[in-house]
Amino acid sequence: MSEDSYNDKFEFVDEFSLKIEELGHPRIYGQIMGWLLICDPPHQSFPDLIDNLGISKASVSNITRMMLERGLIEKVRVKGERQIYFKLKEGSLIEFMEKQMKLTSDLQKITDKALKLSRDKSEPENTRLVRVNRFHTFLSRELPNLIQKYRNENGI
Repeated sequence: MSEDSYNDKFEFVDEFSLKIEELGHPRIYGQIMGWLLICDPPHQSFPDLIDNLGISKASVSNITRMMLERGLIEKVRVKGERQIYFKLKEGSLIEFMEKQMKLTSDLQKITDKALKLSRDKSEPENTRLVRVNRFHTFLSRELPNLIQKYRNENGI
């Protein structure tokens, strides 16, 4: 790989990981995910991740375990090799959004219950609750349609 190509990839991984960090995940989580989005081959071993990203073995171990538990990556065996490799799981980003959709629906139901318990909907705390409930109601209604539209457009 040429030095310019590697630098471009590293810039992508760095930029990607900063945005993932803004979402509340560890930066290394974003580095590994970003690298697995663009690496060649699409599967990478522990040493590959350590060497290419300049991160510790402990960090790779902890973050890959977290990503495996969340279903974002999967282990892969390469015939004739003893190492375990990791790659992004096909469809994992859609599955991630579907989990977010479920959480949104749960929050809508919880705020529905809270609204039923509140007596005076004009109080400031109830106004906030109404807004949050409307937002989650909107997302609960629209997200399934967006995900299905994406699946239809991409033959998934």
